[in-house]
Amino acid sequence: MPINYYGDMTNRIPNIVQSWANSIANRNAKTQTSFYSKDALLLATYEPILIGQEEIYNYFLDLLSKKNIRCIIRENYSINNLEMIVASGLYTFSFEDDDNETINIPARYTFVIHRNRIIDHHSSEEPTN
Repeated sequence: MPINYYGDMTNRIPNIVQSWANSIANRNAKTQTSFYSKDALLLATYEPILIGQEEIYNYFLDLLSKKNIRCIIRENYSINNLEMIVASGLYTFSFEDDDNETINIPARYTFVIHRNRIIDHHSSEEPTN
């Protein structure tokens, strides 16, 4: 039987990704940044490539300032091998605007996880069509 070097595909959300999503509601940039490795990359929709925890921390200071922000994972596909986990899927960020109206931002993601730390994270708003 051939060896699958890429790992097995699953719909199970990796613990670190679920914890990351749950933590958004706490609105704590230091905690959110702690999920990332020291030299992690973050590529977000409206940002240049963010490199390292300091830049990622500053990004979360702004993002997490939104009132009642939440993140719900809607769909996930993960490949898990002995070295890394790659998790891709869909999530929705929600928060309240200045008029207390709920804003929902559907987005897609890919996390690359090594040694239980995020080393690369791509997040982008879902296209409208």
